[in-house]
Amino acid sequence: MKLINNVENYRENNNGLAIALGNFDGLHLAHRKIIEKTIYKAEERGLKSAVFLLDPHPVKVLCPHKNFFLLSSLEERAEILEELGIDFILIQKFTVEMASLSPFKFIEEYLVNALKVKEIVIGFDYTFGRQGKGTTYSLLKWDKILNYQVEIVPPVMMGNEVVSSSMIRDLIMNGEVSQASEYLGRFFTRRGKVIHGDARGRNLGFPTANLDIGEEFLLPGNGVYLSLVLWKDKKMFGLTNIGRKPTFSVSDKISVEIFLLDFDGFIYTEELTVMFLYRIRDEIAFKDGSYLIKQIESDLKLARKLIDQEYRFLLAKQCT
Repeated sequence: MKLINNVENYRENNNGLAIALGNFDGLHLAHRKIIEKTIYKAEERGLKSAVFLLDPHPVKVLCPHKNFFLLSSLEERAEILEELGIDFILIQKFTVEMASLSPFKFIEEYLVNALKVKEIVIGFDYTFGRQGKGTTYSLLKWDKILNYQVEIVPPVMMGNEVVSSSMIRDLIMNGEVSQASEYLGRFFTRRGKVIHGDARGRNLGFPTANLDIGEEFLLPGNGVYLSLVLWKDKKMFGLTNIGRKPTFSVSDKISVEIFLLDFDGFIYTEELTVMFLYRIRDEIAFKDGSYLIKQIESDLKLARKLIDQEYRFLLAKQCT
């Protein structure tokens, strides 16, 4: 797979591209259907497969004061797209000037003229161009003029729900990580480097790794979660607390603290990947540290029971 920043740097000599359009934040099950169709169309027509991503996310540029958090980083999306078999990722810098382009100009200048796109694959609700006025109908209307074909992927349903990034965000913010993983097709994951904290966990007998995660990324709702933690070539279970530490002093900043089960090592500055498996409980303010210790002991008992009954297999196989 080849990653190219901005369309002016695309100078590949091939028969053209089959390209998937969308933000693909989270790369959930519906997104994967679009990617699978893109790869299929590329193989069918002797083209190369590609995904066109905008960075930053358009909401960040057009609605900068809106509280919007990403499900996945560009790096995470690129890793998944490579696993799925995409040939090219085109990352286009999104600006106010680009947002002002008419839908027709966007397709003509960016996709047809610059990238030589022959096949466009989109979800049923895709919009683009100035004020989002470009639709699936627009693309179908211009296909003969601009010499491309369009494939529209219908909604992916699970039960009575349409799989979407917004729906998955709501689930995660409500702490429903187990259900969110069903729509994502994998466990919801966050990455970050271990930083120094206030050492309260160590003083209580439960040393924690404090994770630094960018403010632009979505975190599960405040609470305690059973997690699988990846560090280098190791897999470990952990209790991950998301919250403001109300027992000691309510902080303005949400912290991510992980107590690693059956582990004792030096991991400051190391990067950890945390997979959220199951919500144990809400965040609670306790009278003092002794009550908190009793609750953590109870959390650990439940966590080990869940591991033995549901999640032990994760230590023995590749995680998704």
